[in-house]
Amino acid sequence: MRRSFPFALAVCGLSVSAAGSAAAQDLQVYGQVRLTVNNVKTGNAGSVMEERDNASRLGFRGKEDLGDGLAALFGLEMGIEADSGAATTPAFRNSYAALRGSLGTVALGRLDSANPTGSPLYSQVTRITSFAANDAGATAIGTSILNARNRTSNAIGYQSPTWGGVNLRARYYLRGDAKTPDQENGAKSLDLGLNYADGPWSAGIGYAKDTRPGGLLANEFSSKWQAGVRYDFGAIEPYVLLGRDTYARTSATTRADVDYWLAGTRFSAGQHAIVVNVMQRDVQASLRGLRKRQQVAYTYALSKRTELQAFIDRDGIDSSRSNVSVRAIGAGVRHDF
Repeated sequence: MRRSFPFALAVCGLSVSAAGSAAAQDLQVYGQVRLTVNNVKTGNAGSVMEERDNASRLGFRGKEDLGDGLAALFGLEMGIEADSGAATTPAFRNSYAALRGSLGTVALGRLDSANPTGSPLYSQVTRITSFAANDAGATAIGTSILNARNRTSNAIGYQSPTWGGVNLRARYYLRGDAKTPDQENGAKSLDLGLNYADGPWSAGIGYAKDTRPGGLLANEFSSKWQAGVRYDFGAIEPYVLLGRDTYARTSATTRADVDYWLAGTRFSAGQHAIVVNVMQRDVQASLRGLRKRQQVAYTYALSKRTELQAFIDRDGIDSSRSNVSVRAIGAGVRHDF
């Protein structure tokens, strides 16, 4: 069920008023509005026109200097469906409190890649690859094709300082707070990400593991690894990312190991940019099915904050089934504030 956005905004407004009274605290209001108009065709069916939000958000974050190199951080970021004005469910994309010092940063709460400790898996994806043009809506790949876990509740996150271009991200979380106790009690997850960035090079390797008394649920992995690299030549930035998700095999017709890869390039010239992505993922529910996907996107920067977007995306879904592929063509705008 969607929640009323004005109610959530009013709650955050009270938080901002209270925070503004602290002179030592640095408070920032920020957000993004992303909208596209898409033409979507599935299989042999007729095409459908839609206006779609692409992960718009409104956030508040702040920092307080505690002295001796220690700082307190907080953040509240709401998801907004800009096409309808509704709030997402849950209403908040992230909500955290954190401490940063000489030994790194520790955060508690609902964490995603925008929190100060980042996301061990998803932050690698955003650092190494380029999206076409959003990782949301008709072109979403980060948590589907790549299955790079991002947004988790009841989490503890850590990011180390950077030494020689290398840092470590770690996240441990307890699965939920009692809305579904029969499913959540005792379930735990660990995500790790080792990252490198120096000059034109960006690289990373990630690992994750889920545990649950009584056995794992669908899309929970007994282990996961991913690795990727990107090189910036200037106008051309090629990249590749690959990985394997290992699941509990539920029948003789399903896979235990699901492999995936993505290869792409970003071309840029002034205000213009083109992203080309080609990817493939094994279909877990089929021993021979492959999910093949191709994307091309063009963006034009009207300013540092405003961008026009156009894209075409073809998702094969499952090569072992007919009339399931999805083709999407869209154009829209993104504004940051």
